[in-house]
Amino acid sequence: MCGNTWNKAWFGSYAPKLQGGKSNLVPTSVSVGLFRLSSDRHDLIPPSFANILISTKMRIITITILAVLLSSLNLNGQTRSIYGRVISEYLEPLPGVYIENSDNVLLGETDMHGQFRISIPQETDSLLFRFVGMEWTDIRLKKDCDTVEVVMIYDGTYNFMSFKKIDRIRKKRFDELLNIHSDALDKGLFTTKTICYEREFEPDKPKLDAVRKKLKELSKTNKSDFKDLSIGDSVKIPFGIDSSKKRVRTTYATCRNCTEEDYDYLIEGEIINKRRKKLTLEIKITEMQPYGSLEFRGKILIVGSDFKYEMKYFEVIID
Repeated sequence: MCGNTWNKAWFGSYAPKLQGGKSNLVPTSVSVGLFRLSSDRHDLIPPSFANILISTKMRIITITILAVLLSSLNLNGQTRSIYGRVISEYLEPLPGVYIENSDNVLLGETDMHGQFRISIPQETDSLLFRFVGMEWTDIRLKKDCDTVEVVMIYDGTYNFMSFKKIDRIRKKRFDELLNIHSDALDKGLFTTKTICYEREFEPDKPKLDAVRKKLKELSKTNKSDFKDLSIGDSVKIPFGIDSSKKRVRTTYATCRNCTEEDYDYLIEGEIINKRRKKLTLEIKITEMQPYGSLEFRGKILIVGSDFKYEMKYFEVIID
């Protein structure tokens, strides 16, 4: 048959009658611009054309699915680069500053010049800067913030001051950060005048008050325990151990109502004296397995030797 005859068949017309007045073609039905033949006359479609149609349709479906998947992956996997520098309040570049997200996952650190470049997910909106001897700096990024220049404050030591006074001094230093940023810009340490992140002052007093309250409660409990102890009583003293040097750590355990399994090491002994100052117990060692000797405050402890233990803020296990 000629091409015109096939075109008529495809678009629902009747083909020319053959000899005998009969037609070898049947009408087709049109569906959304495509044709459909009777179920028993598929042989009317040229094989090459049918294969092209099927191949094209499958290709379109495959491309559509891949496009959707790639679009989804692209949206979920988008990251942005953050550049910047970290200096101290005295305009000193800080190398080795750890940069973390809100989940404390390390994102990077500053180089020898205090500069850094990190890649973060688009949804990340906060960064934490940590450095030894400095107050931790927590910032919240604004939209489209890609240059972050930070001034860190030294973690000062404040002796014989109330928590309230300490926070007043810290707040005064915090309020100087904008001026320090401008000075850094003038000296070429920073490159941007506008700060594109938010940073809030965090007072220490609430946290320190909570610690003081806990220690006060612990001291009260220990005073009661100390009062109930008598010379000749057996006690177990919990310690941490530096096993590599067989040395008792000077920081005692502060765990309350713990069992022996909660500590690195226990020294069993008998109380030979008591002193109210710092709730001090003088103890003669009766057992200290698995070690035959241990160092404690420059003194070698063995079974039979005695030592002093201050239980004002620390626990004694009483059988």
